[in-house]
Amino acid sequence: MATTELVCANRECRIAQGGRCIEGHDDLAKCPYYGKEPEGGDQAEGDDGQETIGAFDGVHLPDALPLESRRADRVLASLPSRVIGVIGVHDSGKTSVIAGLFDLFQVGPVAHAIFAGSSTLHGLEIICHDARVASERDEPHSERTKRGEVRFYHFDMLRDGLLQSVLIADRSGEEYEEVADLAANAAAMFELRRADVITVLVDGRRLASPRDRADVIGTIPLIIQGMVENGAFSRKPNLAIVLTKDDAVQASTRKDQVQRDFRAIVDGIRDAFAIHFGEFCSFVTSASPKDTNVMRGAGLAEMLEFWMKPGAGPQGIRQHHRSGRVFDGLTIEEAERG
Repeated sequence: MATTELVCANRECRIAQGGRCIEGHDDLAKCPYYGKEPEGGDQAEGDDGQETIGAFDGVHLPDALPLESRRADRVLASLPSRVIGVIGVHDSGKTSVIAGLFDLFQVGPVAHAIFAGSSTLHGLEIICHDARVASERDEPHSERTKRGEVRFYHFDMLRDGLLQSVLIADRSGEEYEEVADLAANAAAMFELRRADVITVLVDGRRLASPRDRADVIGTIPLIIQGMVENGAFSRKPNLAIVLTKDDAVQASTRKDQVQRDFRAIVDGIRDAFAIHFGEFCSFVTSASPKDTNVMRGAGLAEMLEFWMKPGAGPQGIRQHHRSGRVFDGLTIEEAERG
């Protein structure tokens, strides 16, 4: 008895190989494609039986996801740039701070800066989505940063007539926590050695918790100490210490204690590590508040203003080598060039 050939007009269907309809029909008579020849017949197949792929006639666009280090270097080379290192343990609000800044730029200028573009737009939209109404979540949420190589979020800004880039380093909070356990874990964090500003995040919600308070107060100085021991701050960057989730602090019965603890953390870091940094400043933020009565992005404009302040820059001592030759005694004479 001859075997009936199984054919389908849907080229994606493999019913001839597996016997199952790709449209999910158990009764093949109900499938609108079954039993029909694919459009174009054999013309769509090459001599070797493989489908011919037409030449792409469009424009290939970059993926616009967070940048790996090589692509970040190209941004640094194209415009005057600021590199921001954000240090925060797991769930301290790092992703919310980045997303909150991007959302503020959707409304208008932030700290006298106008949004002028980004090569990481898709990545920014992804981290913002779960904090928006369109996500249909009951409350704002931020995806946690995955462990692995550092990535960078990119903003171009027009500020005081100058076009500048900002690159915000994004690394898993667990990797920062590991520095508190073993200082050598900071050796690979090259983004901190390049940073113009270091931003240390203090989790306000955990600081308001009697169970977590001591851990927050103790861990942050240990992380900074580990980075200092590995030469992470040789450029003497400016330092911003940021209390996140202030909406949770204000809703807590311990808000006065949290404010005292935060001031103590700021003063302790300044006293212990002042020689390793340029200018110090502290901020209180609510980047992605759970309470709809609290303004989203509170405190971020002031933080961005600080980020854009020029740093002290690395200090060096000019050394003069004397070999005893006459040429070593010659000096450069200024001359007017035509």
